[in-house]
Amino acid sequence: MADTHKPIIGVVSCAKELGGYQIQAVNDFYLRAIKDFGGLPIMLAPDMSGDDVTTILDICDGFLFPGSHSNVAPHRYNATHEESYKDEARDELSFTLIRHAVDQNIPCLGICRGFQEMNVALGGSLNPAVHDSGFNDHREAPVEDFEQKYAPAHAVLVQKQSLFEQWLVQNHWENTTFFEVNTLHNQGVDQLAPLLQVEAKAPDGLVEAFSLPNQKFFVGVQWHPEWEAKTNHFSQILFNEFMMATSR
Repeated sequence: MADTHKPIIGVVSCAKELGGYQIQAVNDFYLRAIKDFGGLPIMLAPDMSGDDVTTILDICDGFLFPGSHSNVAPHRYNATHEESYKDEARDELSFTLIRHAVDQNIPCLGICRGFQEMNVALGGSLNPAVHDSGFNDHREAPVEDFEQKYAPAHAVLVQKQSLFEQWLVQNHWENTTFFEVNTLHNQGVDQLAPLLQVEAKAPDGLVEAFSLPNQKFFVGVQWHPEWEAKTNHFSQILFNEFMMATSR
């Protein structure tokens, strides 16, 4: 019988309030992208015991750390500013999974908050308001329409001899130096974790993507590739590479 096993991708959930109830949720865009590229997503709620984490590490072929309206708690990177919207239970689970996944070489993809979690979990820090620190304004457009909110907003400059450059060359891109991305974040990388390699930067110099060398797949991006992942050319490459890594 043919092997029909789909890669199981654990997706960390976020705390939300709905009608007075406390719930755990994952935006459907992330789940749909995983399914569209051949994976089986499972939602991972926080407050897991050590045995629970061990079980999840055994079950999952990869992890996706998605975006969220909440931010990483400042004390996680030795900052003292106030943060109005935290999700410390998610912080705890994400940081635990990221560190174990690196130790066990389990593929990981981080998006927006997930990108920031990866950096902090490995020893980096965050800038809580990049628009107040000499960078451009990377916050989402104040519109209701999703097509406008997630529209391409600026280029990212692909670093020479990077993993991204390698992917673009392999996929026969005519221009391997930049591509356009959306932007929906107010925080960003301050200090990059020591082991991470920059893959792409915004024109203002802000780190927009990184990878961890010598892993099957450990990539974080600040933008939202899950939006129209099936039709955006770089999103196709990113999710294909992620899913191939989880299948190896």
